[in-house]
Amino acid sequence: MSYLVLARKYRPQRFEEIVAQEHVSRTLQNAVRNDRVGSGYLFCGPRGTGKTTTARVLAKALNCVNGPTPEPCGECDQCKEIAAGTSLDVLEIDAASNTGVDDIRTLRENVRYLPAGGKKRIYIIDEVHRLSGAAFDALLKTLEEPPPHVIFMFATTEPTKVPETILSRTQRFDLKRVSVKALAAHLTLIARKEELEIDEAAIKLLARKADGSVRDALSLLDQLTAFASEKITDETVVAALGLVDRQMLFSFINGVAERDSKVVLKLVKQVVDGGTDVADFTAELLEHLRLLMILATDTEAGDLLGFSNEELTEYTQQAENFSVGDIVRLIKIGMDLNRDLKSKIGLDERLLLDVAAIKMAEMEGTVRFEEILEHLGQGPNASGAGNLFGQTEKKKDDLPPRSGLKLVKSEPEAVSGGRSLSRTQAVNVAMVRAGWEKFVGFLRQKNSMLASQLAMVQIREVKDNQILAVFGGSATVARQVVERPTNLSLITECLKDQFAANLSIKFDTERQKDVESTDTERKRRNGIDVKKLLENSPRLQMLLEKVDGEIIGIRNGE
Repeated sequence: MSYLVLARKYRPQRFEEIVAQEHVSRTLQNAVRNDRVGSGYLFCGPRGTGKTTTARVLAKALNCVNGPTPEPCGECDQCKEIAAGTSLDVLEIDAASNTGVDDIRTLRENVRYLPAGGKKRIYIIDEVHRLSGAAFDALLKTLEEPPPHVIFMFATTEPTKVPETILSRTQRFDLKRVSVKALAAHLTLIARKEELEIDEAAIKLLARKADGSVRDALSLLDQLTAFASEKITDETVVAALGLVDRQMLFSFINGVAERDSKVVLKLVKQVVDGGTDVADFTAELLEHLRLLMILATDTEAGDLLGFSNEELTEYTQQAENFSVGDIVRLIKIGMDLNRDLKSKIGLDERLLLDVAAIKMAEMEGTVRFEEILEHLGQGPNASGAGNLFGQTEKKKDDLPPRSGLKLVKSEPEAVSGGRSLSRTQAVNVAMVRAGWEKFVGFLRQKNSMLASQLAMVQIREVKDNQILAVFGGSATVARQVVERPTNLSLITECLKDQFAANLSIKFDTERQKDVESTDTERKRRNGIDVKKLLENSPRLQMLLEKVDGEIIGIRNGE
């Protein structure tokens, strides 16, 4: 007997065997049980989710010797013939090769004949959207008022291409893409029946690669069984199917986080030299970034993604190196690369991948618009002015990691004119203000995002070695970020190392009314009307706009 592939060997024969489509199975079983079977059904969904299989099982439920029954026996001649595809009463038609109006006219002539042995004459038309417009028109009347012994069942992956006149004459069922968890459970069951030794990691990798298709998953398992003579591991899956190694993706994204162009280019070379298709690598990279984006948005989403505890820890740690905005922009670069690869513009794939890799590694960190406004509102003398995006020099070697990754071990620098401070020595506000810019630069080597936030604060006071740092009124989000326990702990440790003193820090947000009252009092003390002064002096107004300046007072006699 010739070998029967797993996709055919384990094709569901009963409603309860259809994977992850309980909403469809339950509705159809109840319809059969309550004698409410319609004359036309449309099964929609991605490939390999069970559209034609569901139609066959429903046909068996209607034509079974015990039927109509929600539980076909699978043993009678009608059930066996339908399962084998040889039943005279269940005709399967491929619309892709029978698209013309003449084919539908022949079908209309044949519906007059009674079933040969079953109770119903059933027409299953696969990929029905491939029918021509004239063929659909020829089918309309028969579909709306078929003979009582005829039932039409349509299957399609593109329901939007089916005319509304057809949709309105059928009951539509949307089959969903099978989740990784459900697909992995199904593969585990089949591997146990086939007595295959396969790792859980390999099964999950197969389930992800199948992209929600049961048929694709079983075809891949067939291929692996032929490839591996012993136990199937995730390394076996990568080698047999030519997939992108997951560690390669982690290394690539780590290189991006460290802003190391040399590393990402070396990894691109490994991808190309290893024979991996650039389009496949791009698709895997986009999926990897999608997972990081979800975890960066919701750290509790691990269960929804079907990760093991080890995988969740690995992905979560990498997601912490980026803001959500950074990941979205990286995905945009990957999508542009994917579009260029498909556009057939004639450029070398290696060149396109190299350019995209450099763009990712050289990409600046995301800064919110309100942070920019707050930074501009601090004036030119504010701490960190002109350094909002975390880049003080243009040398590549001096660029900090995008976030979180510790690359450079810096020794604490002396402050206040080179005088090293004791851990027990009191620090005053003048010392902190004098050394704050160096501290921000030191923190940037460890976490550039936190450094960007602290570059916007004003040091108000230092009391009992506790620093009071004040954000502007629009920087409430920035304050929430720096006050997270892990971030606050890192800031405190860096303060102690940089100032060589036992310092702590607390944050506050300046209220807008306080700012306005301060400005009013300052202007009152100086005895000037700024608005009137600017109206009378256009040149002064132009000068202030050029230097982004502010009038704080006028000396006597000027």
